[in-house]
Amino acid sequence: MNESLIAICQLFLVPLTILFAAVGVANARFVKLLVCLLGVGLAGLWLYRIWLWTGLSVIDRRTGYGLAGAFALCWVLTLLHQIKSSFGGGYNR
Repeated sequence: MNESLIAICQLFLVPLTILFAAVGVANARFVKLLVCLLGVGLAGLWLYRIWLWTGLSVIDRRTGYGLAGAFALCWVLTLLHQIKSSFGGGYNR
């Protein structure tokens, strides 16, 4: 695997993982929503970085897309849940 691709994946993987923990420990819904927006943005930047990378082999590109896409999907689902919780009525309002 391309060494610089590994470094880029680590560059994005560590902050995104820390942000998942930040969602869990945040006390206010607004803070959770902001952390989710940061996570979606950072995952989007990761996908954009892989998209613009020239000279990657097909397997390295697919591996990068797989990692970035999995995190992007998780962050989008988490963001949608936080939006529903923040603006929807019902329990714990």
